[in-house]
Amino acid sequence: MSTLELKQKLYKQIELTDNAEVLEEVYRILELGSFNEQEIQLSSEFKEAIDRGLEDYRQGRIVSNEQAKNEFKEWLSK
Repeated sequence: MSTLELKQKLYKQIELTDNAEVLEEVYRILELGSFNEQEIQLSSEFKEAIDRGLEDYRQGRIVSNEQAKNEFKEWLSK
């Protein structure tokens, strides 16, 4: 199916539905795919934090999600 055919089918389905939840979800999905990567401006500090996190991952300095939650709860209780 070509892109044009797919768009035409989507337009028809959108016109046929009155379900606001479906329309909102379709809009959300389409919105996710419409951003331009060059529009995203990250600060140098944010880029450095990402790089540190990636290096931690590569070096095996990671914890499970459950362990992180437990450590966070413990930290909050202090």
